Amino acid sequence: MGVTGSNMEAILNKDDYREFTQRVDIAVSKGQEVPHIVDMISENQFKVTLLKTVDLELLDELTG
Repeated sequence: MGVTGSNMEAILNKDDYREFTQRVDIAVSKGQEVPHIVDMISENQFKVTLLKTVDLELLDELTG
């Protein structure tokens, strides 16, 4: 993921995007919000922007 200002962005393929959404669902079910927006670039590419700073290590622990 790249950092733009205070937001983190990533370009994900279809499989990585599916994994991202599954992990977001798990995190939310455990009380950790992951506010983000998604722009579909093409059928197989998605631009995901996290809207606040998220502790990625904590997310890995919660969803791993």
